[in-house]
Amino acid sequence: MEKKSVVVDEPQCRNIGQTVAKLKLRNDFYEREFLTSNLENEIKFRMHFFAVAICHQTHTLHHPGLNLWGWDYLEHALLEIAHTSKKLIDPAFLCNISVDDLIGHLQPFFSADKKNENCTLDRLDERANLMIETSEFILRNYSGMLSEMMTSTDEMLINKGNGLYEVLVKTEAFSDPMQKKTTFLIKLLEEAGLLKIKDPENFIPIMDYHMQRVLMRLGCVTILDEQLHQHLVARKTIKSDAKIRLACIDAFRIISNISGYPVTKMNDFFWSLGRSCCGEATLCMDNSCSKTPCTLTQIIDLIDHRHCIFENKCRGFSDKNYRNLWQPLINTHFY
Repeated sequence: MEKKSVVVDEPQCRNIGQTVAKLKLRNDFYEREFLTSNLENEIKFRMHFFAVAICHQTHTLHHPGLNLWGWDYLEHALLEIAHTSKKLIDPAFLCNISVDDLIGHLQPFFSADKKNENCTLDRLDERANLMIETSEFILRNYSGMLSEMMTSTDEMLINKGNGLYEVLVKTEAFSDPMQKKTTFLIKLLEEAGLLKIKDPENFIPIMDYHMQRVLMRLGCVTILDEQLHQHLVARKTIKSDAKIRLACIDAFRIISNISGYPVTKMNDFFWSLGRSCCGEATLCMDNSCSKTPCTLTQIIDLIDHRHCIFENKCRGFSDKNYRNLWQPLINTHFY
């Protein structure tokens, strides 16, 4: 039998879950305009859909004037598009435009001064192709209406081949077998009041690079393969992160169960932690967060944030072999 290279530390996941159970998410995080706008429902479906479709590896995306990074900038830009340039999220329009033309239309929305040459969103060919390909799918199968697709799935993830997981995976943008983008999209749509999933037991926890890094540093997922461990510490590119992602997904299921929070909310706790408190700099070692304001404090209601919320249970706090771990470096559009 093949020796496992990556394992879930169940007792540690339970320890972390007990801490999460004591935390409270901020109501105002779910009251932001991206989730509460007064746009018509079909436009809101499209806004969320295309924001998530192109949300991957947004390391360069930054609006210095508004202090927006990554996903926050995507929300800002897609809201602006939904209000002022609806055609850019209309599948019928997107099916009849070239990649280069679409790039030209998108660039001002991701530029602080609205000049195309100062756009900070990279991999534009790839992202434009994903928007066009998913538009063709929606137009071909659902008359270009996202609301029609949602209705056809009966708001289920698995539905005899017609659930959201089963349908969206047929598109390139949502082809991740671990369903990160699809689950994230559905999470947003639920929080926006646009649908309510009937089979939540089938949710696959959202898993990206921030959360992989955090779960390995916490000790919830242990890297047994010494070469893999060295590659992660040295930040070397690896061929696949599938084993690590699968272990992290299993870890989230345990943490969710112990904490009492749905698996979709694990994203809000651990993505924000990895994005601000446990990245290149760590709150526990550097006494500051890499984002100002700290993303974690924008999502979790904390009285004090001088110390990491997991400091007393984190393996990485006392052991540099855990603390020095970095997320798997691979080229992907899955997350």
